[in-house]
Amino acid sequence: MRNFDTITRKAVLIGSPGNNRGFLQGVGKDIENMSRFLQSNKGGAWEKSEILILQNPSSYEVTSLVSRTIADYVFIYFSGHGFSSLNNSWMVVLRDQAISDCDFLNNSPRQLVIIDACRNYSAPGLSGVPAFDDQVDHFESAAYELFSESIARSPEGKLIVHATQPGKYSYDSPYGGYFTQALLHVATRMKTDEQYSPCTVNSVLHHMPTVLKKNGNNQVPSITYRSGNLTVPFALGSNVLALSGTKKEIPGELVGALLLTFLLVGVVIAASSN
Repeated sequence: MRNFDTITRKAVLIGSPGNNRGFLQGVGKDIENMSRFLQSNKGGAWEKSEILILQNPSSYEVTSLVSRTIADYVFIYFSGHGFSSLNNSWMVVLRDQAISDCDFLNNSPRQLVIIDACRNYSAPGLSGVPAFDDQVDHFESAAYELFSESIARSPEGKLIVHATQPGKYSYDSPYGGYFTQALLHVATRMKTDEQYSPCTVNSVLHHMPTVLKKNGNNQVPSITYRSGNLTVPFALGSNVLALSGTKKEIPGELVGALLLTFLLVGVVIAASSN
């Protein structure tokens, strides 16, 4: 396989939970879960140094970081309050003021922006069900290299994805936003013919309304901005039956107990046959 070490990637995760009565309990969980997903094999095995996190930032902190975060591929995720302005701009609410979702775009050739926030037309509203419970699986260089190769092979392009339709709410819970929970739930369970096959955000979004509806939520995610032809994957699919995204090990004490059980069963069988 060709060496893609020169390919650069950056992720900016922004949590803006608000305060007082409008405080969103799930925003912190969303940021934590998204960071864990990115670092997992199914998320592309990102390194921690490639992930930048802003908690309850000001508009200046966000726009300043975004403008200087240039790479071959930039992923930006926002969780918090949002609304639709009277001129149909999609706004996100930061600590001091609201900015447009297009303010997340910069000069990087490939960008994916995902926003878990409301798009109602009145005042800023809320942005769950516990669905994403996977741990970060063991790092494999193959997953990192495959993701980097996908970045290199992708044409230039940009996408902005919102959690819900215009005029609609996006709901929150202590476990995180309904949208983000469903997004990661689907992304870690994409079934493909080969291990770590690229899955675009479009393919993940295709399955999300069904998952959301099963959990009592009628949100329908939508792509609100598109330029070029971005094909960088959001997730790497799996060809194995266990699609949890985690390589779980059996505890040593459980292994010992199982071996003891097998030995006792063998003794009983031997005794009964004599």
